[in-house]
Amino acid sequence: MPQVSVIMPCYNASAFLDRAIGSLRDQTFQDWELLAIDDCSTDDTAERLREWSQRDPRVRNLRTACNGGPSVARNIGIGEARGEWLAILDADDAFKPERLAVLTALAEERAADFVFDGLIYYDDQEGKETGQSFQHTGISPVSISELIHAERPGSPLKFGFLKPMMRRAFIMDNALRYSERLRFAEDFDLYARCLLSGARGILDRRGFYVYTTQLGQVSGARSQGTRTRFTPQTRVEIMDSLIADYGETIDSSTMGTLLQGRRWQVLYADAHRLGELRRTGQWPAFASLAARHPHALWRFISRSRLFRSSGGGNNSAAGI
Repeated sequence: MPQVSVIMPCYNASAFLDRAIGSLRDQTFQDWELLAIDDCSTDDTAERLREWSQRDPRVRNLRTACNGGPSVARNIGIGEARGEWLAILDADDAFKPERLAVLTALAEERAADFVFDGLIYYDDQEGKETGQSFQHTGISPVSISELIHAERPGSPLKFGFLKPMMRRAFIMDNALRYSERLRFAEDFDLYARCLLSGARGILDRRGFYVYTTQLGQVSGARSQGTRTRFTPQTRVEIMDSLIADYGETIDSSTMGTLLQGRRWQVLYADAHRLGELRRTGQWPAFASLAARHPHALWRFISRSRLFRSSGGGNNSAAGI
């Protein structure tokens, strides 16, 4: 059995597959399998995946019954995985060659269930790396408090954008999966549920995951592989669900952390809503919301360049 099962949802990803799969074949750690789940692509993704599986038997091809989004595809991969560890790889992203070797060794050394690492940002229009998520190196624990605290206004990085390697036994024993009703912030939801269920998480701030930003930091162009629809209200709903599902089993300090996280998500959602009301000229509704939530008005003013963009905001790893 492979030690690491890499799960890669694919939707119309033909143009990116050579880079993503090639980064796996270039790993210094070679005890892996790739579960590539075609989410009913309409391009030649399925054909390209068949070619790859013929070249490398570690590449296993699966397919969704109908287009269901990344959560559905990832859950299929989790169900079919055989490895001790699960690693998510989005089809337009890539791994640095040492990633699996470093994370598996660190996970065993620290007896962790989740190992997070930093991101290296990539502009796919320019074909170049443009920076890293963390300016300083080091290893530290990740608890539900750290996860939520990374959602605060001004945070340099929301941890929901990270792609940790996960211990499969923990996921299976706790019956945890990606929420299939979510197509935005589904990663954050799963990480929060794992940590609230007792997962031991650690973060290595070095960057080993090459993350394609939705807007290129050099080109300023939107990534060809980006399909995420930015819906900040979804984060509020996630926090409500976490509070409802875990409220009776967590201590008062953790509950306070979740409630603070919810307040931050309401701030982001209301600030984004102010941007929508401004663009559509709904001034009475704008004035009413601004009066009810002056902090959201200040957030809107300070971030107005982003909220006025046609894409509804810059959903980068820092996000809004």
